[in-house]
Formats: sequence, structure tokens, C-alpha cells
Amino acid sequence: MKTLILSTTSILFMISINCEQKKSISSESYLPFDSIISKNEITLSEKQKKILDGAKQNLKDKVKYDLSMAYYVLKFKDGELRENKVYPNGDLDPKIGVCTDVIVRSLRNAGLVDLQEAVQKDISINKSDYPFFRWGNKKPDTNIDHRRVPNLEVWFANNWIRGNMKNFLPGDIVVWDMNEDGTSDHIGIVSDKIDDKNYFVIHNHPNHGHIAEEDKLFKWKVAGHYRVME
Repeated sequence: MKTLILSTTSILFMISINCEQKKSISSESYLPFDSIISKNEITLSEKQKKILDGAKQNLKDKVKYDLSMAYYVLKFKDGELRENKVYPNGDLDPKIGVCTDVIVRSLRNAGLVDLQEAVQKDISINKSDYPFFRWGNKKPDTNIDHRRVPNLEVWFANNWIRGNMKNFLPGDIVVWDMNEDGTSDHIGIVSDKIDDKNYFVIHNHPNHGHIAEEDKLFKWKVAGHYRVME
């Protein structure tokens, strides 16, 4: 079930959810290490492996891109529709989603964090870090805050390790500024599939209309790169 709000506020919600405060990343905050070892082999931490497995589960689920980009009251949990709004671990219909839902569901699949709850907790501590002005919000909203790219970018910057723009590994989170207008508008997870140069990414984008694993890491301007801490 979904609830549509047909107003100017709704339009702002829709724009913000769509695979969107760009945080500057100084060189001092870049990852000081990599996990590359000899013969092009890589060593991943257990958490990185779990994130990768969680992202691949999204691929198996074959989630369609939600072109309506509506405002949803999250009434699904563990794939089942409940009578009332669900928090924490709330979800929209698991058959649909946008780019941010790939991240939320992958980290839930991995058993690492429920971003719906984690973002709310971080907002309670670091509210000034979050760009509420973009949507005219006066207070947090558990249905939508974790489904906005700029908010996830803030959460990862506050809680994970910031990476540089070259040293990517499977399980890393990547944020893009597709329009290069200073506003981050898309997010995905680095896969372990690789061509002769780049890792692929697992993401959900309206151009395909469904979640996909593609060679798109440098398709758009990388605005943020984050790695889970052990």
C-alpha cells in the first residue's frame, strides 16, 4: 500500500528520493590503506563480504525501479504487509524501490544496520548536519529520511570511513553527482564483478527500470566513497 500526497511538498519529496548537499571530502580523510594484494587478489573483511552478499540478494529479488517516486508510509516488514506503519525495519513494497532502497536493504540483508533507525538516531545527535532545508522539513520523518541520498551521504560520512576516488573495493558505498551541480543524486554498492579496469556497481536507476550490476563506477562524477569499519 502507498500513500500519495499530491501537493508541492509531494513534488519535493519525489525529487529528493530520486537517485540526490554534497559533502566535501578532504584528502586527510581518505582511506590510508587498501586491501589489494599480489596477483590482483583482494582480501575483504567479513563485513565487506556480508554487504556484498546483501547487495547480491537484492539482484536476486529483481526489484523494479519505482518511477512514481511517491511518498510511502512504510508498512512492510520482512517482505510482508502489516496493518500499521513499521519502525524500525520498515519498508515499502519489496518488489519496488529506488537507489537508496538498495543500500537500506543490502545492509539489512547483511545484518549490519537498519538505516531507518540509524539515520534517526544520528539526526537526534547531529541534526544540523542533515539538509532538512531542502525539503522544508521541520522535524525528522521515519518514513523518508533514510531514503534520501543526501541524508545517507551524511550518515556514511559520520559513521564509516571516507575513501578516495580510486581505491574501491567490493562492499564500498559510492555516491554520485550525476548532473555535476554540487548535489549528490545517486548511490550504489561496489560489486566484486570486474572488467579489465573497473569494478561493477549494484544499483537501481530509472534508465533500466530495475536493479542491475553494471560497469558504471565512473559513469558519473563520484561525490562520495565510504567503507564499513571493523
